[in-house]
Formats: sequence, C-alpha cells, structure tokens
Amino acid sequence: RRRPQSLLENLPVWSKQPKAIVDTGTTFFTAESHLYSEVMDLLRSVPCRDVTEESHPDILYRLRRLDGRPRDFVLSHNQYMTANVPGDDTSICQPAFMRIDIPSEHGPAMVLGEVFLRHYFAVFDRGTNDIPEETGRAKI
Repeated sequence: RRRPQSLLENLPVWSKQPKAIVDTGTTFFTAESHLYSEVMDLLRSVPCRDVTEESHPDILYRLRRLDGRPRDFVLSHNQYMTANVPGDDTSICQPAFMRIDIPSEHGPAMVLGEVFLRHYFAVFDRGTNDIPEETGRAKI
C-alpha cells in the first residue's frame, strides 16, 4: 500500500494552526479555496470502475487529542469518494469535498462531515468530562 497522500505539504505555511470541525450537519468534507483546488487536482472525478488505490490513494487527517498526542485517520477512496448513481457500472465517482472558506477568526479549518463520521463512533462532550478515558475527545 502507498503512503497516505498529504494534502498540506505543498501549501504555504499558515500563520495559525489549521483546525478540524466535526459537524453532523455537513454531508461532505470541506476545504478552504486554496486547499480545495489542490484536492480536486489530486483526486479527480472518474468512472467508478476506474478508481484504484493508485489513482486515488489513501488520505490522512492527523488530529491532536486534548492531551496533545496525534491521532491519525487514514481514509481510503471507498471512504472519500462518492458515486453519482451508487451500484451502477456507468456511475461517476467524485471526491466528497466541497469548498467552504471559514471566516478568518475561526480558521483556517476543514469540516469533517457525515462522510467522515459514518466510519467512526463520535462522542461530543460539552465540558462535563463524562467520557471514558479510552474514548478520543475533542473540545467544542
């Protein structure tokens, strides 16, 4: 298997640390304009029968836990591509990304929507700290 594709390594350094926003009300992944263009250049829309690990490599989201330790989420093309007509041999697969520019006071950021959450168990803690230690937590 190929190493997951880094979408950030060729982009300019941001003055602020990028953030990830986990949102149950957003369907796709989002990316700000400059990153969205990079994603769409790397991960092309193609007939679904032509999608392979070589043409559409794994992508990696590296998030930081509350204690500062990294947590990697590696997504295969089966997780980040979506078919316009699921189950049809003539279907076109496209990256499940949409362009959203987060206001500068809250960004830079990417939203991890339902296409991300459908593969993970998510627990949202509004500050009560009632979540078992083995469960990953993100402060909201």
